[in-house]
Amino acid sequence: MKIVVEQVSKKYKDKVAIDNLSFEIEGPAIVGFLGHNGAGKTTLLNIFASLISATSGKVLINGEEVFDNTNAMKQICFIAETDNFFNQLTISQLFKSNQLFYENWDQEYASQLLNRFKLNEKLKIKNLSKGMTSALGIIMGLACRTPIVIFDEPYIGLDAASRSLFYDLLLEEYTENPRLFIMSTHLIDEVADLFNEVIILQEGKLLLKDSYMNIQQKLFKVKGKKQDVESFINGKKVIHHSSFLNEVHALVKLNNQEAAQLKTHSVLSFEPIKLQELMILLSKQYREEI
Repeated sequence: MKIVVEQVSKKYKDKVAIDNLSFEIEGPAIVGFLGHNGAGKTTLLNIFASLISATSGKVLINGEEVFDNTNAMKQICFIAETDNFFNQLTISQLFKSNQLFYENWDQEYASQLLNRFKLNEKLKIKNLSKGMTSALGIIMGLACRTPIVIFDEPYIGLDAASRSLFYDLLLEEYTENPRLFIMSTHLIDEVADLFNEVIILQEGKLLLKDSYMNIQQKLFKVKGKKQDVESFINGKKVIHHSSFLNEVHALVKLNNQEAAQLKTHSVLSFEPIKLQELMILLSKQYREEI
């Protein structure tokens, strides 16, 4: 399953939400879709799901334009932060409608997940709490078995234990039924280890698209005395640089050979960058450059 984004822009009057984006996402994979509020994540995910159209450019799902394309839309299950369901339905009625729309809907699995999240299929959706509604969205995203599943902040109202259950179920489902999962989240470091690939947006532009493994193996925070850090980072790709008194912190990208030699530097401190901090530093660098 492949999503191709070709020079996509989205404007709302004078506001540019998506600014000429081009990239590809290929599954099976679990992709982290990250960025601060207003970065354009939800707008782009809505374009993926054909809920809104792009102002210019196009999105292709396996070579087919997605907008106003019923066949392409059936390949995607989009679970938004809110307003996913018709409130007058019971959970049981919702599942029956899902069976008609999603050709691979797994009712037995959906019923198992109801038990895991302690939900009763006789409940009306309008009577569910925020956490219960989020759990229902997660169940739908996992049981639909569509080739592409998009979760946009799917855990509102869920406690830590329920979120942990979701992450376990997502990994199990991805392992047993591999497909493309895209997750937009602000709880970045809580779920980072699930991601095969990471995409970071800022003000509608692409800041980073890389595998999580590459990020962990090649991006490092370097700390130490100014002269030692400056000597080490000379000639290397420095993503961010800051200093306080005589101590310097730098985020630097290393090749495999350079990364393998880190243990030989006894006067400097090295550690892999956490994904949340990387997003913050990349966003800060972007703002400084413009």
